[in-house]
Amino acid sequence: MKAFIALLVLIGLGWVVLYYAGGYGSFDPSEQGRQARAALRPGMPFGQACDITGDPKYYRIINRKVRRINGQEVAMMVPAPPVKCTRDRISQRLAEGSLPYGFTSTFTYSTTVAFTVTYDDTGAVKKVVDAVTMADWME
Repeated sequence: MKAFIALLVLIGLGWVVLYYAGGYGSFDPSEQGRQARAALRPGMPFGQACDITGDPKYYRIINRKVRRINGQEVAMMVPAPPVKCTRDRISQRLAEGSLPYGFTSTFTYSTTVAFTVTYDDTGAVKKVVDAVTMADWME
C-alpha cells in the first residue's frame, strides 16, 4: 500500500515538472497574439510577417469591382471568399504577380485576440486591424 501511494506521489510530481518545464504553465495564446500584432509594421515583407505570426491557414484575394452609382463609375476593393493556402503558394502567386490588388489573412490566437493583416501586391504589410472575436459578441 505504501509503495502504491509513493508511486502516485511520484507520478503527480512528474506531471507537475512536465507542466512547468515543458512550458505549459506559461503558455498564453492571447499574449502571444498581442505580441505578434505589436511586432507587425507597415512595409514589412510577407515572409518576415509569417515568421512573426506563423503561416496563414487562409487568405482572401482583394478584387477590384467597378459599379455604376448615380451615373458615375465607382471602384471598390472587395475581398474574395477565404481560400486555404500555404506560405509557399502565396509566395509563388506574389512572384507571378497574380495578386494585383493584394490579399488579406486573419490570425486568431484566442477568443479575445484576433487581427487581419492586409498585404499589397508585392506582399508588403499595408495595415493591421483587430478582427471581431467571441469576446466582442459577449459584451
